[in-house]
Amino acid sequence: MKKIFYGVTALALMAGWGCSRVDANTSNSVPTTDAYEATVTSSNSAAGTTRTTADAYVAPGTTSNVAGTGTMRYGTRDITEATFLTEAASSNMMEVQLGKLALERSANSEIKRFAQTLVDHHTKGSQELTSIASGMNFTLPTALLPEHQKLVDELSKLTGSEFDRKYIDKIEDAHESDIALFDVVSNAAPTTTVKAFAIRTLPMLRVHEHEADELEKKILK
Repeated sequence: MKKIFYGVTALALMAGWGCSRVDANTSNSVPTTDAYEATVTSSNSAAGTTRTTADAYVAPGTTSNVAGTGTMRYGTRDITEATFLTEAASSNMMEVQLGKLALERSANSEIKRFAQTLVDHHTKGSQELTSIASGMNFTLPTALLPEHQKLVDELSKLTGSEFDRKYIDKIEDAHESDIALFDVVSNAAPTTTVKAFAIRTLPMLRVHEHEADELEKKILK
């Protein structure tokens, strides 16, 4: 079932981690190497301060001096790089938690394989985001955003085929939302490292979404 999952969240990540780089279908020309992604210019650092996740929540139409300046339009709201980093970090953590839950709860070998892939990719994504945020003097969340926690709590109550159906459905929805958000950031982020990260993450998000869709068709009829 293809539908947008979270209207206000970006969910999770990771191109080039254990799989081939797939055409991201973007017109961006920002370099996509890991070395480039890891480079953070001093001009984009918030001098002498460490920002918290509270700074990520800025009202539509406002700007933030955290993680770059200016806003980007995502759906019906304006977001900053701080918003993006916060939501992406929470999404990564959610994907890892749900993947580990699927490894415990599912008896389906294909779902377990897919879940392990997500755990591996999103764990590495979390590590990379931490590096990027650290270079920008921005503190990522250590707990899930409420909407992500709500989904983890919901799936934690399920077992067997009921869990399988809900897990695949929600993972597909989550990646559709991620793709939409990362596409915006890949084109409009003012900070080069954030933009490059979004560009090279898009192919992996598309692969994950496609695999979830195929699993839904094949297994969860």
